[in-house]
Amino acid sequence: MNMKEIVLEILNEYLKLYPEEKERQKQFYDYLQKHSSLEIADWNNFTGHLVAGAFIYVRKTKRFLFLYHKDLKMYLYPGGHVDKEDKTPLDTALRECSEETGLYDFKVLSCNENNLIPLDIDTQHISYNERLNLPSHYHYDFRYLFLIEKEQDIKIDTSESRDYKWLDYEEVINMPRFAILKDKLVKVIKDNI
Repeated sequence: MNMKEIVLEILNEYLKLYPEEKERQKQFYDYLQKHSSLEIADWNNFTGHLVAGAFIYVRKTKRFLFLYHKDLKMYLYPGGHVDKEDKTPLDTALRECSEETGLYDFKVLSCNENNLIPLDIDTQHISYNERLNLPSHYHYDFRYLFLIEKEQDIKIDTSESRDYKWLDYEEVINMPRFAILKDKLVKVIKDNI
């Protein structure tokens, strides 16, 4: 299967788990109908393209890892663009999290037995990037949840990030920008830890 077929299969299974999100996922579904497998993984497709990342949760301290993104000027969970070589969005999330943090020993926490199904799929409008002279576009973001046992020193990718911090569980689940996935995040952690 190619990336588009895999992503459509993931989206369909995701919507079986979260049927109330059908309207929320309509833009993404319509986007997938209009673009090829190569186009959805092309960073130069400024209609939009796929990205994937993960909330990295520490079992021992009950904290999440966030990186300060230079271009977006905010702390975010690690993640990045799907590359043409990636077979699935989960492969992207694992690769990007390792590249951006220096961590490799992740356990994927999932909302069901299929680890390819993300915790959340989000559509994000990305504003014009002055540093890279990139036009505004959409990111279709596959957001996973990864577990590590203890906090570690992070080796950030200084081309994208300039700092990192560990944020307490309560602080993250109560951030307004993550309100849409709060219940899912709480449930998956509770069910798996």
